This record gives sequence, structure tokens and C-alpha cells, in this order.
Amino acid sequence: MSEGKEKAVIYEAIEEVNLDFTDYYRDYYNEMYYVAKRIVHSHYSGEDVVQEAYIKAYKNYGHLIEKSKCRAWLRTIVIRTAIDYYRKHRRYELVSVEESAEVGQLLPCPKSFVQDQLYWTFERAEISKKIAALPQSMQAVLKIKIRTDGKDQDIADQLNISHSAVKTRLHRARKLLKSALETTKI
Repeated sequence: MSEGKEKAVIYEAIEEVNLDFTDYYRDYYNEMYYVAKRIVHSHYSGEDVVQEAYIKAYKNYGHLIEKSKCRAWLRTIVIRTAIDYYRKHRRYELVSVEESAEVGQLLPCPKSFVQDQLYWTFERAEISKKIAALPQSMQAVLKIKIRTDGKDQDIADQLNISHSAVKTRLHRARKLLKSALETTKI
């Protein structure tokens, strides 16, 4: 067989696998989506899980010996991927730094233990107190930075101050906040 014919046979085989897998994708997508959604409890996360599972399945499609068991094989991959996704994302819950949402920064809060939640609640309150104790000029810059995570130049424009003043105030505010928090932990 010539080199050109070998390449043609290989391309045909690859195309056949692609078409075959595309058929499986179309046939089972909705079912796999509902399986994933039941586990992760979210529409968007369910779509992400199914997409990730199909990528895994496509990469390992050549290892599937019995094509008649493709549905069960896909379902297993989706279930395992969804469980992994759920375990990874349930560890943390987003909690606002201030109840009044004045600062609005979200922090990851472990929700596995009541003790951890109490710690994060007290930590959040302590940070809010320390921010409130900063000089007003530093407070304003820091709160905007935390709330919007914007660029320093945008903060400067918003407060009608220079870019270097924003950088200086942020640096000093972080330094004061850090030292204030370190003294309370000792």
C-alpha cells in the first residue's frame, strides 16, 4: 500500500470515529446533562460538567471495547466528573466581608464545620473594624479597590486624585491593616 493510500485510510478511520462520537454526543447529551445537573444542582455547572466529561470521553474513546455499552460508559464518566466538580466547589461558600455590602468583597468561607464558619464570621467582623479605623482617605481608596477590584487609574479618576496618590494610599492602608491584624492575633 502506498503512503498516500495509508494516509487516506487513517483519515477515513479518524473521520469515522469523529462521526461515531458526534452521534453519541447528540444522542445522549440531554440525558447526561440531567444526570450532571442532579449532582451539582446548577444549570451552568451541569453544562460545564457535561462538556468536561465529553472531552474526557473523546480522549479515551479508543479504549472503549464494546461500543454497545457507550451510554453506560458516558454516564459513568459524567457521574464521576460531576462528583469531582461538586466536591471541589462545595468546600467554599462566598461570604460578604460586610453585611451592609459597603465593601462587598467576597471571601471563600469553608462551610464544612460550624467552627470554621464562626471563625470566618469573627474574622470578617475584625477586618471590617480595622478598615473602619483607617484614616478616611485610605479607607475610601481601599474600599473602592476591594469592591470593584478596579485599576488604580480608575480609582484615581473616581476620587479626583493622582494615580501615585492612589498607589501610595493603597500601600499604606494595606500596611496599616496588616500590622493592625497581626497585633490582634498575638
